Amino acid sequence: MARDEQPTVIADVRESRLVILELRRLGADVREEAISPGDYVVGESFGVERKSLHDFMQSIFKKRLFEQVERLRQAYPRCCLVVEGDPLKIAALPNPSIFWGALARLITDAEVPVVFTPDEVHTALFIYSLAKKLQEEGEKVLARYKPKMMSLPERQRFIVEGLPGVGPRLADRLLRSFGSVRAVFNASEHLLAKVKGVGPKRAREIRAVIDAPYPGQARLDEIGRQS
Repeated sequence: MARDEQPTVIADVRESRLVILELRRLGADVREEAISPGDYVVGESFGVERKSLHDFMQSIFKKRLFEQVERLRQAYPRCCLVVEGDPLKIAALPNPSIFWGALARLITDAEVPVVFTPDEVHTALFIYSLAKKLQEEGEKVLARYKPKMMSLPERQRFIVEGLPGVGPRLADRLLRSFGSVRAVFNASEHLLAKVKGVGPKRAREIRAVIDAPYPGQARLDEIGRQS
């Protein structure tokens, strides 16, 4: 794309009308499509997820954030998260360290950049600027990006990342330490705690999830009678 041309942005049909209208006012060619995960596509396999500050904090406290980010990473080789709202509200949290700790993990473990904007107008300005920069470098916007098939090591890491407090880097470290997914799941709390980045508290949480019975579980003798 030449420097005097306007960028193309693909926006999810459910996205904020104000952001889309502002993108068009800036001159972007906005195409509205049903896309998931992600809210915007701005370059060659580059996805953007937009969250309000409230939704972002809820995702942290309900422990959904890293699962959502992993889906975004699986769909787009490059991605970023835009958090929209007044950052001064963070200071009013009962325990701000939880927020900043999750943000640190997001950047270091998941390796996903996080951009804070004060409102929808500035969100549109950031998305426009990002799309223009990428497309000036010759990237094209892919209307429908198909996630690549995961390799066996990627599948193994994905399974281990489902454990509490485990991101991509820690999943890799656990698999390298124990050798297989089965060995990670069979590891004792004591051995898990010895792995760098786990520690006693996270080891207890991991074992609690692995060992907890599933609600509504049928007994083996009942399964035998049903078969």
